[in-house]
Amino acid sequence: MSARMELTLARVDERITAVRAADAEKARRRPAPEPPQWWIEYGIGARRTPERVHTGDCPMSSRGRPATAASVREILLTVPDAVACPLCRPDSELGLLDT
Repeated sequence: MSARMELTLARVDERITAVRAADAEKARRRPAPEPPQWWIEYGIGARRTPERVHTGDCPMSSRGRPATAASVREILLTVPDAVACPLCRPDSELGLLDT
């Protein structure tokens, strides 16, 4: 390889390093996304029915999807096997224990 090519290659490598460092700095400055307010945890298997509901910041939530308060309330009231997480108590947060 000629000296000119080596110099060009070195410049390209330096530029790539600089761009990657700038991208990493931008990523560090971005705030983390807000957690969802509610979370529905689904079972494993073909039916994947709702098993448990959580508040969005519950550390016990695992597989599932973000949800709305209305959908969490509906699941707690209509799905017989679905339960409220005993740790984060979404049923209490939604006022379902008062009714």
